[in-house]
Amino acid sequence: MTSFLIWGAGGHGRVVADLVRALGHRVYGFVDGNPSLIGEQVDPGGACVEIREDDFLAVLANRGGGDQPFDAIALGIGNNGTRLGRMELLHSREVPPLAHPAAVVSAGARLGRGTVVFAGAVVNSGARIGEAAIVNTGAIIEHDCVVGDGVHVSPGAVLSGGVSVGERAWVGAGSVVIQGIAIGADSIVGAGAVVIHDVPDGATVVGNPARIIRQRG
Repeated sequence: MTSFLIWGAGGHGRVVADLVRALGHRVYGFVDGNPSLIGEQVDPGGACVEIREDDFLAVLANRGGGDQPFDAIALGIGNNGTRLGRMELLHSREVPPLAHPAAVVSAGARLGRGTVVFAGAVVNSGARIGEAAIVNTGAIIEHDCVVGDGVHVSPGAVLSGGVSVGERAWVGAGSVVIQGIAIGADSIVGAGAVVIHDVPDGATVVGNPARIIRQRG
């Protein structure tokens, strides 16, 4: 049994806590940026906020740590950019990928550090998922997809074979991306969209077929 500190005590952090327990591990507690939560139970499983984020950042900045009451860290931050930024601060610390027992992850797939795969999700052969990504409940990552660091593939979304998704992109719930499509970094695919053309960096697309409604940068 591994004892996990979960970074982020909001809704996504609680879901990650459930994932940790489903794998037979222990939740030591949470680290969070809201100092008023210190000592508060924020998780139905009984875990509390044990560490202020500022204090934890100071430890990381000094490469310190010493003896700690936890063995590993899991990322419970929903915002893609923030989550990836926190991942970059963790350096060589133990931040393993976590896949729910009710998910199907091919032995031929690769999951990066800090990535979480939730119940009912499928990650097929040849798929490569970067660091600090979220493959949410029931999402499907088909063969040979490449999913970048900090991406969130939302519940029920489908990436068909050979799709690539750039860093920090968000693929909305129930959307479908057909085979071979490239989704740019920092882009957003709206819920239920059907993507049949490449999506440039920073674009927001919605609809069936998906069309650009906003372009950043």
